Amino acid sequence: MKTEDTNDMTNKEKLETVFRLLNPRERKYYKREDSPLMQEVTFEVTDNGELRYIISCLLRTCILALDSENDFASPRLSNCSKDLTIATVLDLVDSILPDAQLASYDSIEKLLLTKNKD
Repeated sequence: MKTEDTNDMTNKEKLETVFRLLNPRERKYYKREDSPLMQEVTFEVTDNGELRYIISCLLRTCILALDSENDFASPRLSNCSKDLTIATVLDLVDSILPDAQLASYDSIEKLLLTKNKD
């Protein structure tokens, strides 16, 4: 593995090198009025079926957690709030729902149905 000589580097150069090593992907940041600097996180799916499966699994996880009589059973998670964790997962599900994609499907369906009537 190639290493750079850090003796001749400024602190800024060292920090930039560390960021390059830790974060090989390009980051996109957004500033919202009501929140601090936000970072976009992406993940890849092979098709809409896989996206639906992921959303379904997240929702089922929330259902199972809500059905549970007690808090999380794992000792590692004893400090986690069940309600806050479920709300976070539901917020994630809401953010990955393919709203624009579904709207375009409706438009395509409408276009095809009106063409077939002619």
